Amino acid sequence: MRRSRVRTILTALAVIAVFGFLAAYWLFYDNRLPTKGHFELDSAALHREAALLPGPKATSIEVEILSHRNVPKIALVAGSDWGALDTVRASYRLMFPDRSIIVDTAYDAAGSHANHDDSYDAQSWQRLVAAMRTASAIVVTHEHGDHIGGLLTSPDAPDLLTKAIVSQAQFDHPDLTLPVRWPRGSREHFVPLRYIGLHAIAPGVVLVAAPGHTPGSQMIYVELANGRRYLFMGDVASAADDVRLQRIRSRMVTDFMTRDDRTAVMLQTMALHRLAAAEPKMTLVPGHDGPAIAALEGAHLLRRGFSLEASNDRLPSTIAADSNK
Repeated sequence: MRRSRVRTILTALAVIAVFGFLAAYWLFYDNRLPTKGHFELDSAALHREAALLPGPKATSIEVEILSHRNVPKIALVAGSDWGALDTVRASYRLMFPDRSIIVDTAYDAAGSHANHDDSYDAQSWQRLVAAMRTASAIVVTHEHGDHIGGLLTSPDAPDLLTKAIVSQAQFDHPDLTLPVRWPRGSREHFVPLRYIGLHAIAPGVVLVAAPGHTPGSQMIYVELANGRRYLFMGDVASAADDVRLQRIRSRMVTDFMTRDDRTAVMLQTMALHRLAAAEPKMTLVPGHDGPAIAALEGAHLLRRGFSLEASNDRLPSTIAADSNK
């Protein structure tokens, strides 16, 4: 009788162990790529779109790192390892001879605290606030608070929103910005940008619709005057290894935290992998990968810190608030 009870207990423990292993594999390691579907990411089409608007292109790109947080790499790169990855919240500034454009706005100290960041740079925030004031336009890769939050919580938010380029899909999901909120009354007369596929917003700067991580997720393609090409991937690829290994965030993150469309993001990641192979000189900027961003700085592809140089010229009237393509 006692042996039978022990056998039953051991069997139950074995079953629990198996189910525990399967659950852990599904949550953190499963990264089966889709066999159907396709996301188009054509470098020639990007180049054509980038040439649509006349005028001088950007000459350099600056980056501000506002916060750091160590997270297990496997959270952002499914099936990788449990070592710590320095994830950062960053903002970028495209410097033109006659204007500047902000790409992503991270968030303020309150947002950093809510996210339990390990560190926050208050001086970097002050430089971002000043840069947004003088920018010609502000655009974000998607509507999560750590990308649009700096825009919405800036002391100048009502004025800044008059030059913000927010897509219709980003505008339609204010719940995804939480805990950051749009300023009271700011949505009543705001006119979001409507576009499909690709949309040029300035000489050499193109929005690339990529819904999946969020409904309003987009990548931002940039050609500099010297011919260098960049693709700001946002959280389509939070880490450089997502593209290199064709992996996305783990299911623990995508299914229970950010609610991604995993198939869409996987197809986009596969397209980025193909693009990287076909265009090895294109600089792919991940959404949060601190070491990868630091490496781009070391290669002089990004310049750390927003300089005092800026222009408050407005973008040309060729930018339409409602442009269906």
